[in-house]
Amino acid sequence: MPELPEVDSYRTGLAKTMKGWKIKGGKVIWPRTSDANFEKIKNQKIIEFNRKGKYLIIDLDNHHIIIHLRMTGRIDITNGDTPKYTTVEIQFENGKKMCLVDYRKFGKVWIVENTDDIVGHLGIEPLSKEFTAKKLEKMLENRSGRMKPLLLNQQFIAGIGNYLADEILFRASIHPLRKANTLKEEEIRYLYRSIRHIIRKSINYGGTTFLTFRGPEGKKGDFWKELQVFRKTGEPCPHCTKPITRIIVGQRSTHICENKQKIMKKPD
Repeated sequence: MPELPEVDSYRTGLAKTMKGWKIKGGKVIWPRTSDANFEKIKNQKIIEFNRKGKYLIIDLDNHHIIIHLRMTGRIDITNGDTPKYTTVEIQFENGKKMCLVDYRKFGKVWIVENTDDIVGHLGIEPLSKEFTAKKLEKMLENRSGRMKPLLLNQQFIAGIGNYLADEILFRASIHPLRKANTLKEEEIRYLYRSIRHIIRKSINYGGTTFLTFRGPEGKKGDFWKELQVFRKTGEPCPHCTKPITRIIVGQRSTHICENKQKIMKKPD
């Protein structure tokens, strides 16, 4: 957390008001957050907001600001006092400030000329035109790893985190321990549709707030109201009413319906 939908809410929400803002300066309050030189971007204007996976990209005249919120980061726009737990602050000539607020201080900020320096290692964007069912089939062809760790692999598909992975696999009726190269063509097509459906639905709800996330207008993400299995241990499955169970997959808490998401048995 935050994952792709939460970062996308910043991308679209901040773009509505911040395009054209001119940077006056900036400072790093928590040194581990960034080693960027904010002198480089003084007097540059915001041209556009983009996103790659879980990274927010702010395009300037000659540089890019890249922000990764990690576990508890959020972005506040203020024209008053700097919020508590701010790790990086950027000031604008209109008197407003953009603050990375992060009480666990895991978030990161970079200033680069080439975005590939930071995000070039990421996998395919799941909402892009390039990501098709045929493409996913090819991507899974030689993968013998388990499905959930593969979905969480940012070099495989960019932007999917823990809650999205659980919801995607539940909708696709795929067990998180299933080996990727055992999926049949029909299962891959349904997995592909589930990936895009769950991500788009979460974006439409403004993402999900579990801890500190607030959207660009300070609103909580409401997709938590639509979650089917994530953090629903013991509650009835909306598909069959069997209790949702919690298992550990790749050291990550994982929520499944054992009736809907059956693991393939080894042949006798």
